[in-house]
Parts: sequence; structure tokens; C-alpha cells
Amino acid sequence: MPAMVGIDPTYWVTFFITIVVCLSIFKFASPWLLRRITKKYDSLSFTKRVEVDEIMMAFAHSLVVGTASWYIYFTQDDVKPTLTRYNSPHVMFVDSIFFGFSVSDLILLVVYRTFGLPFVVHHLMAAFNGYVVLAYRSMPYYCLTGMMMELSGPCVNTRFLMKVLDVDQTSSLYVANSVAMLASFIGFRMTANAMNMYNLAWLATTGDFYLLTWAEYGCFVGGAAVFTVLNCVWLSKMIKGAAKLLRGDKKYD
Repeated sequence: MPAMVGIDPTYWVTFFITIVVCLSIFKFASPWLLRRITKKYDSLSFTKRVEVDEIMMAFAHSLVVGTASWYIYFTQDDVKPTLTRYNSPHVMFVDSIFFGFSVSDLILLVVYRTFGLPFVVHHLMAAFNGYVVLAYRSMPYYCLTGMMMELSGPCVNTRFLMKVLDVDQTSSLYVANSVAMLASFIGFRMTANAMNMYNLAWLATTGDFYLLTWAEYGCFVGGAAVFTVLNCVWLSKMIKGAAKLLRGDKKYD
């Protein structure tokens, strides 16, 4: 198979539809829903409203992409870590959604400029990875394990919302979500990250690995490195927050 085969029109359509859906959630669905859930939303600063609406968009994305990715992992036997370039329509379809969401976030970054450096790095790498997988039909297994990490997102997103909306951090709801967040982060994100790294290290011992292009190395090796560092940083913060909770602190991050 040639190095770059181009992106199938079906995936381009899915990509653009995803952008429209994501930005509609951000602009219309999130404000509509949150105003009906809490009066706190309208009292937030403009910057906080942007962050909250982006989190609602991210919640929807992570739930869909994460669930679909784990389903594919357990039901599709053709997605193998030993193969490099091959077509896996199920993975490509979900990746086109992932790519569309990542570009949607970058659009918000350009328009509002309210997000921090980890956000920028994460979504630049995610958008690049989403494109490379579609354009090269490259290493679907490694794309899939990357997207499987997204299922840790809903609990993380929920915790951010509760914190911004001043939910009592000692309440059973807040504590239960914090426990679920740590468990899902380890169970979904760190597990998928470890699967990715282990199999990528094994693949590097084979000849096929050295037939990849620089774009693919940047995507899969660079992406694995960036996401592993970010995941470890985020996990360390969660563990510190859990330690504060166990000590009985009234406020913890």
C-alpha cells in the first residue's frame, strides 16, 4: 500500500459533520441545558462560560468515542498491533469523529484563546494524529488504543463542571465522582496507554516499523510520548487530590 492513500470522502463527511455537531453543542446545547440545571451558569465570567461549554462538548465526545473504541477493541478481530498499514473501516470512522472534535477544539482555541498550554499541546497532537491515521490508513490498533483513553473523560469533565459550579467538595456526589474519576483514569486511560506503549515497543523490533514515514513516526512515537507525559502529570495530580481527600481536607484538587 502507498504511504499516503488520501482520506475517503465518507470520512471527510463524518469529520465535517462532527465539527458542526461539536460547535453546536458548545454554542447552543450546553448553554441551554446548563441554564435549566443551575442558575450559577449566568453568573460565571465569560472565560468560565467558554470553559464550561467546551467541557460539555468534550463530555459528549469522550463518551461517544471512548465507548465506541472499547466496543471495537472487544468485537473486531482484524485490529492487530502487529500490522502497520491496512484499512479498518470501524477504526477510521471513529477516528474521523475524533479528528473532527480535535479540530473543533482548535477552532475554539483560535477564537477565544482561553485555554492553557496542556490543552493546546494535547489537541494539536490529537488533530495531527487524527489526520495521519486517515490519510495513511496507518496502524489502526495504535489509533484505537489512543481513542480508548477517551472513556476516562466523562468523570474528569463532570468533576470540572461541579468545581466551577461550586458543588460542595465534601458532598457524597463530589467525592463519588472523584473516586470514579481516578478509577476510570487508571482503568481506561492508563491501561490503554500501557497497551499502546508495550505493543509499540514490540513493533519497533520488526522490519515493518522502519518502513513508516516521518509523519507516521511523529504521529505514533511522538504522540505516544506526549500523551504518556501528560497522562502521568494528570495522574500525579489526581493522586495528590486523593491523598488530601483521605486526610480529610475540605478542599482538594
